[in-house]
Amino acid sequence: MKLEFGVENAKEIAAALALVENLPVYLNPLMREWAGRTTSTWLWGMKNYVSPPPGSTYQRTGELGNSWGYHELGPGQFSFDNMSDHAQMVVGEDQAWMHRGRWWQAAERIDEHIVELALLLTEQLNKWPQG
Repeated sequence: MKLEFGVENAKEIAAALALVENLPVYLNPLMREWAGRTTSTWLWGMKNYVSPPPGSTYQRTGELGNSWGYHELGPGQFSFDNMSDHAQMVVGEDQAWMHRGRWWQAAERIDEHIVELALLLTEQLNKWPQG
């Protein structure tokens, strides 16, 4: 018994795979724009602070809100950062007891806008060059 197999249209498949190799570079500008907009709209500044608790006399400095940024790690790879010393306690996954349930968590706030990114990426992929 003899079984033979092969890849039909190997040249076309290789050409298509070569195009996909550049996908992160192709999508990078759109992802950078989304990361910047997400940072400035949903993370940065005192406009994103929760209301102070009733009777609070603490004067907010704005340090937490003004410490947000994003960094490009490579094509199609970004991170959101807050360099404030107390960011983890206020909006991190392991919030301090006095912030838990009052303040949003940064990861959840970013995740709320992933659908927007997915829609933008889908739209951009529909414009993908047909090399």
